Amino acid sequence: MTIFRITLKNLRQRPLSTLLTILSVTLGAGLVIAVMVVQDETERNFRQTTNAYNMIIAAKGSPMQSYLNTMYHLETSTGIIPYGVYETAKNDPRVEYAFPFYVGDSYRGHRVIGTSLEFLTSGTPRAGQVFEFAEGRPFVRPFEAVLGSDAAKSTGLRTGDTFHFTHGVLETAGPAEAHIHDDTPVTVTGILKRTGTAHDRAIYSSVETTHAAHDHNVHFADHSHASNHDSHGQEHSHDNGHSHASSHVRSHDDRGQNHDHDHDHGHSHDQNNGSTHDDHDHNHNAGDHPNHDHDHHKENGVAQDHHLDHEQLTYDSRGITVTNIDAVLLRIGNDAAALQLAGMINYPTPDNPMIRATQMRDPFFRYKDGIMAVIPAAQMSSLMGIIGNAEQILRIIAYLVMIVGLTGVLVSIFNTMDSRKRDIAIMRALGAGRKRILVLIMLEAAFITLAGCILGLLAGHTIVAAAAPVLADMAGIYVKAFAITAEQIYVLLIFVFTGTILGLVPAFKAYRTEVTTNLITV
Repeated sequence: MTIFRITLKNLRQRPLSTLLTILSVTLGAGLVIAVMVVQDETERNFRQTTNAYNMIIAAKGSPMQSYLNTMYHLETSTGIIPYGVYETAKNDPRVEYAFPFYVGDSYRGHRVIGTSLEFLTSGTPRAGQVFEFAEGRPFVRPFEAVLGSDAAKSTGLRTGDTFHFTHGVLETAGPAEAHIHDDTPVTVTGILKRTGTAHDRAIYSSVETTHAAHDHNVHFADHSHASNHDSHGQEHSHDNGHSHASSHVRSHDDRGQNHDHDHDHGHSHDQNNGSTHDDHDHNHNAGDHPNHDHDHHKENGVAQDHHLDHEQLTYDSRGITVTNIDAVLLRIGNDAAALQLAGMINYPTPDNPMIRATQMRDPFFRYKDGIMAVIPAAQMSSLMGIIGNAEQILRIIAYLVMIVGLTGVLVSIFNTMDSRKRDIAIMRALGAGRKRILVLIMLEAAFITLAGCILGLLAGHTIVAAAAPVLADMAGIYVKAFAITAEQIYVLLIFVFTGTILGLVPAFKAYRTEVTTNLITV
């Protein structure tokens, strides 16, 4: 009989003690693995998402708050900034791309993000990744929306469906208290493929939509009929009830067009030729593509081509003009230029006349009193420091549980030594040397620890898999379970080695067992 078979037979002779010891090791190893996976995945999520952009311009306030609100759809906005900041960024040669962000509504717990068409066609959910559509197309005019994969799954909305925004982003009010913008239905035009980022939980629409949803006086003309309308040219002013009280939407086209629009507050428009057309209730057929040169196969009135040529897509604002937004997300090609711009915005203007004159020539200078520049990488480092401290505490607790489990291995085997003295004496009498007995006991400790670590590896990843939906829903952190890394194996091997070494204590006791004394029949 080989030494391994003898070891397994000895363990089977005391099944309850063996199983309880393996269970204690499994618990400790599982906790350690779970903490490691969550820590690694959290850092990976934040790092990959953050690396896609190197600046956020927002209203003065907490940089961390603005960072979490813009990048991860957590927290609330620090305030509003002029829409001109976005237009300045878009036209700045230092900026590779810029996207506006405006948040004020939600739908069934999912935030509605007002942004630009370019965010979906040119933006990156994380470094090296682009948005892809599972079905449908991006929004190309007001009152159209695109859903993240999780938002679509949670709400049950599909391409072609309509829904209504709910005012606010915090789920504190009950259904009876929620203010629903039921006069401005929005059509789903597309659903994004899963990105594994916080973007999966969001609903995207244009900034014109998110502004107009708060103004009951907004009417806009379908540009296919625009030339048949007359306009009084008046500008609508309002108090939209949005948390950003100074936001305004104007319903006239200020892009220098020569045609006018007649906006009747009864939501109907009379054509000059005497004919009438249907009232505009903001529930527009998503299949009516204004002034588009491309055509797609349609289902429920919405384009279904999953491989759209984004360069052909153009956004039609329908004459709605945005004046304020929450933030601008930027990618500046040169990191040094990004830091220089951030310094100009965040720090007081120097008294040195030459430096002052140089800064005043910067197109962002006129906005600096009301804005701040947030460097995502710096905020990520601060955030990981905060999260890292909590994770270190959890890891220490997990290690302590593991130490208890390994100590249990020692105690479990040590307590059997007195009852096994006669068996050991018989083995010695049959020719087994002291070293063989020593190795036998250490192998028992190694088997128990190894079994506990293997089960702990599976248990740890199972815990992560079970917690993944909660982390995604609460913090927008998407963790991948059962992605076994070399570091995890390395830690478990250390545990196995430690458990084996602890087996030396009972092994030395067995090593000193006297043959003649323990063979005497009592």
